[in-house]
Amino acid sequence: MRIITQIVCVSFLILLSAGAYAQTAAENEAAAVIEKYWQARNDQDFKTQAALGSEKGTLDANSDGSFFRSSSRATAEQLEEQLAGSQSTKVYYPEATELGDGVVMVRYYLEGVVESPAGTVPNYRTRVTTAVVKESGGWKIRAWHFSPLHDGGRHLTSKTDFED
Repeated sequence: MRIITQIVCVSFLILLSAGAYAQTAAENEAAAVIEKYWQARNDQDFKTQAALGSEKGTLDANSDGSFFRSSSRATAEQLEEQLAGSQSTKVYYPEATELGDGVVMVRYYLEGVVESPAGTVPNYRTRVTTAVVKESGGWKIRAWHFSPLHDGGRHLTSKTDFED
């Protein structure tokens, strides 16, 4: 009888802890879109990046301090021209919250090294909030807001942090 009581107690604790972190299918799918987008960006896969954008374009707020703006949907060719250079970034601590049917907010930290013709940012850190919407049978990025993290930690990022 004692062993049964212990098994029941342990099972109950596992169920309680799993429920605290449970994600809906929509939340999991939207978080996967974020990971897929940034991997495509690291790989300079402009076709995948373009395919993950909303057909309606995006509502943008960048970490460079620029004003809010709306952007039409970019093609792979436009992205290749706009995003000259390379980057090695990683998504940290993504949290997805389903706001309604077909709408998920994903917030996360993005850290890495960004290289462009204008120069290299060896310690790029930003907070990102992204609206991902269900559109034409798939999840698409509709809006995002980036805000810089200044001295966000003690670790100084290097390109080798993102090499396997």
